[in-house]
Amino acid sequence: MKVIRHNTFWSLAAVALAVASPAHAQVTDVQGPIPFGEDNPMFGPADAAGANVGVNLKSFGYIEEEYFVTGRAAAYEHSTEGPRQRTDKLPYVTRIVIRRPADPSEFSGVVHFEPAHPTHGWNGHWLVLRNYAMSRGDIYVFANVGDASQGWSGSPQYDPPASPTGANVILKWFNPERYDPLEWPDEEGIRYEMMADIARMLRSDDAENPLKQFEIEAMLVGGWSYTGSIQRTFINEGFHEQMRLSDGGPIFDGYLIGVSSELNEPGYLPLYNDEPFVPIDSPRRRPRETDAKIIEFLTESEVELADNTLPYARPEVEGRRVYELAGVVHTDNLYGPTLARKQPPIMAQLAAHGYQFATVSTVSVDQCDLPASDIPEDAFVRGAVNALRQWVVDGTSPPESVFLEQQGGDRVRDDVGNARGGIRAAEFEAPLARYGRYDGTQYPGCRADNLYPSVFMVRDDLPAEELARLYQSPQDYLRQYDGQIDQLVGERRLLEEDALRLKAIARERVANGF
Repeated sequence: MKVIRHNTFWSLAAVALAVASPAHAQVTDVQGPIPFGEDNPMFGPADAAGANVGVNLKSFGYIEEEYFVTGRAAAYEHSTEGPRQRTDKLPYVTRIVIRRPADPSEFSGVVHFEPAHPTHGWNGHWLVLRNYAMSRGDIYVFANVGDASQGWSGSPQYDPPASPTGANVILKWFNPERYDPLEWPDEEGIRYEMMADIARMLRSDDAENPLKQFEIEAMLVGGWSYTGSIQRTFINEGFHEQMRLSDGGPIFDGYLIGVSSELNEPGYLPLYNDEPFVPIDSPRRRPRETDAKIIEFLTESEVELADNTLPYARPEVEGRRVYELAGVVHTDNLYGPTLARKQPPIMAQLAAHGYQFATVSTVSVDQCDLPASDIPEDAFVRGAVNALRQWVVDGTSPPESVFLEQQGGDRVRDDVGNARGGIRAAEFEAPLARYGRYDGTQYPGCRADNLYPSVFMVRDDLPAEELARLYQSPQDYLRQYDGQIDQLVGERRLLEEDALRLKAIARERVANGF
């Protein structure tokens, strides 16, 4: 495998900048793997009792390991020359979880790195990529790089003590003895340097590096919502350029920024706890040219909330693609269109441990009695990640950016009522339903009054007379559906394995009463 780390943008001047930048904090100790079992459970494993989106690692020839990482990192502030150190190097002890082939010879050379979401330590990138990554021999790593759900206001926020949500807080609530060594300073801004240090350590020859026996050829970082915003801030504020490998190459070769838009308020994070909110029209939010390879994946909710009146709403930047998908919202369909939020391993563990879900906000997916959207967001995410992988590994350009059509701030819709533009799911080109927000009054749990991020997209089946107008027979529907699926595979927006699965689902629809 050949990885292209340096493109023409990366110049000798940029190398000099990296060398001249302030010395980075170091990872000083790595403890583990920390044993776990029924009497000493690890939080957030790949599988857990009651989780229907868990996965048996052993069946893939994989193992799971948890390590405690000790280091020091600083918070930074914005400057036109790049991030400028604002605080002393603050001590921390955090954790990383590694899922890797048991046999190192099966390793592909690609590592997927995910900063754990500060709410519950959620790892959505793993949930959408788990089978994809393991079937290819990839390594997956998630790292706790934040604690409270600190938003753009600049101050940490905690839910009531009965239901802690901060990633490190909840670890100590879940298993106090196991996670007692973890330490996190009050300053959340250390996340950027800490993330870079941990990833760089994993690519080093350090004797304590858990991956020292693996030859890493590419590291792709991915994250969703808040952790997507971490990546944007990391790139835009200059951490990507200044925090480099010893050879001057990037620590992260590619970025998948999920459901986070620079034109949404939550799409940009503070560099330190008390930093004022970065306005949506700030140049700091705009994409900047670096040697990073970046794919942004947005759903209809982020697009609907975006301030598209800005003259630079969609700049063309070398090394960046933007893919927009209608009919889904945020992470509702991320790891299966019909799976409720409480079914990943983390949520199953919390429920078994007596977590008081009633004290935290309930998402509409658990309240709405109407059919949920079944647009396969997860399949298109895997297609995007695979395109990013090929872009980094062999230089193959990914599919072009695609945007949802709008006019005067409103979505442009086709004759059926589905949004035009963006990624053209087969469900739009061979429709059986309309997809969108519920604006009625009969089902208040389905309403979209609180648009972000808990808005719910519903599937509204087309009446029989409309289906008769669109299709001569069920076989005609399958021909049209399959044709669009094949086109998406040809455009490299869908993988072959997902295409086969989606065609099989279409046949189930026909068999169950088309």
